[in-house]
Order: sequence, then structure tokens, then C-alpha cells
Amino acid sequence: MTDISEILAFSKNKTRVLLCTSHPSVAKLVMAVLDFYSKEADFFSIHGVSRNSGSDFVVFETSDLQKAAAFQPNIVLISEEINPDQILSVLQNITPGGVLVYPEKFAGVVESAENYFRKLPFTVSEFKRNDDHFVLNTEMGSIPLLSGDENLIQNIEGIKLLCQQFGVMEEEFYEPVMSFE
Repeated sequence: MTDISEILAFSKNKTRVLLCTSHPSVAKLVMAVLDFYSKEADFFSIHGVSRNSGSDFVVFETSDLQKAAAFQPNIVLISEEINPDQILSVLQNITPGGVLVYPEKFAGVVESAENYFRKLPFTVSEFKRNDDHFVLNTEMGSIPLLSGDENLIQNIEGIKLLCQQFGVMEEEFYEPVMSFE
């Protein structure tokens, strides 16, 4: 099910979570964290990947901003690489009282949106590269990661804020992240 009208019909009475990203690793990490803590969510990707768990949450991953806006999300994560000049249509379609997790550098565009939603900006995490993987510098100390995906690291603070909307707190977040490849 990759047709937006089918996904909208399916998600009519559910909490719609949008991952606005061109990096599939972002969605994979979100779903890995949710799975680790048995937080069920239906999942659809523009790439044709889907999972129906019968959950109250529907996660939709896309970089297609027209489809993203049509999804009428309750919760949105916009990743670092998305063009901020093109996200206004997505912002205007966030349901009233929804939540937007976005790169801090997008603040100007986000503030121009006229509808009401909670705004959670994030910055790129401090990290260092060790051979083929990364070590995050966090308030909890250094956290080694198996992943060598720099795009993932640039969005990890946003992913953490998004997972908090599912009830996964910061301390809990890093456990599945450390083993994610």
C-alpha cells in the first residue's frame, strides 16, 4: 500500500506519524527503537515497505513533500537534508495540536506556519568517527554506535525527540541505538 489515498483511508482514526526524509536508515532506526520497547506501529514507506500491526499509530516515510502534506500528520520528523524552502505545505497540514520535530536551522520557515502545533527543534549531535563507526557525545557520556551512516547521526537528536512522543525516554533511547547497524 503506497498510494497516499489508501494510506489516508487506513489511518483515518489513528495517530499519523510522518518521517519526512530521503534516508531509509532514519525510518529503520525509528522502527528498531519502537520494536525494542514493544511499541507497536503500522509502517508504510514510499519505497513499498509496509507492516500492519493493528496499532493506533501509523508511521509513513517519504521524501515526497506532496504526499507528506496529503498525509495530514499528527506528529512529524523532518530530517536535516530536506529543503526547508519546500516544507511549508507539510507544516500547513499538521493537525492542530500536533508535534513537529525539525532541524533548528529551519526555524524561520517553521515560525511562518500559521497553524498551531508544538515545535521541537533539534541540532546535529556532537560526534566523532572511529574507523567505520561513530561515538556520540551526550549528556550521559560517550555512546558508541555500530552504524557508520553519517546521515543517521545528523538526525539522531530528532529521532530521539520523535521516539519520546511514543514514550521512549532519553535514557532508554540509546540502548537499542548502540546495537543498530
